[in-house]
Amino acid sequence: MTQLQPESAPVTGPAPTLRAPWFKRVFHSVVENPVIAKELRGRMRGRQAFVTLSVYLVCISVLLLLIYLTADIGSSSTRWTPEFRQQLGKALFGTVILMELLMIPFIAPGLTSGAIAAEREHRTLDLLRTTLLSARSLVLGKLGAAFAFLLLLIFAALPLESIAFMLGGVGLEELLVSTLMLVVTAIYFCTLGLFFSSILKRVIAATVASYGSIVLGLLGLVVVYILVTILESYSYGYSYTARPDPFWRDTLSVIAWVLISTNPLIAAIVSETLLVDSQELFFTKDPFSSTNGLTVPSPWIIYTLVMLFLTFIMIWWSIRAVKRPDR
Repeated sequence: MTQLQPESAPVTGPAPTLRAPWFKRVFHSVVENPVIAKELRGRMRGRQAFVTLSVYLVCISVLLLLIYLTADIGSSSTRWTPEFRQQLGKALFGTVILMELLMIPFIAPGLTSGAIAAEREHRTLDLLRTTLLSARSLVLGKLGAAFAFLLLLIFAALPLESIAFMLGGVGLEELLVSTLMLVVTAIYFCTLGLFFSSILKRVIAATVASYGSIVLGLLGLVVVYILVTILESYSYGYSYTARPDPFWRDTLSVIAWVLISTNPLIAAIVSETLLVDSQELFFTKDPFSSTNGLTVPSPWIIYTLVMLFLTFIMIWWSIRAVKRPDR
């Protein structure tokens, strides 16, 4: 009798692994980053976060109350008409957004200007380098903790913005564009403080450099815009017939439009004006061009692209500065 041999199991290779989508990988990398957890616990357990959030909301609330009382006293026969309520709603909504765009650039660098420089001062940066924590995880962890706190400030003001929806006059496009500009502004100025903190060795020097660059940027924008305006006026003198050169005029007009779009306050005001008056959300006609027929993107688009590009450059540079050994 022949002995029956047991059937051998089919040979199979390793089970195929499905790669998770990119947003899940990003979410897990953020959640599993120990620097973010440590920084958030330290910041939210202290008194500074509570005081900052309270002062931030009180300033916006007091200004909204003053605007409402002024509009209530100044209105007589037009009180509670649909037109009056829509104008009041737009004024309140615009005030909240402009206040946030004005306060975030001065809050964000204070959260990140000492992130890396403080580690150097306390002589703990070398200890972090000996761990399994990479330079990229360290930089993104410090940035993520500060950005999460600024997101808390942005979303904490949403109840104040909702007053405008009760009065009317504010559309969904305005809410989405303004929220996008606030988020981009928050991450840019957080990265600005982290950048100076990574290349400088002292917290005071990084803080002064961060706020100094903000002030110089605002002053430089005004100076450059004046120079562009002067050069644009000189473009009329290229010929004896006093006719403007279309090429130079259009080139200078594009430069002026980009300069306007890189300032958060001016970009928000111009974008709101274009959306309300002309119903132009993405593209518009350049008012500085020679023929007024040059199509340019809306300021909020240019602002978002430029700020995100500068943010990525500063993050890359910060990671290189953290990797470089101190001398």
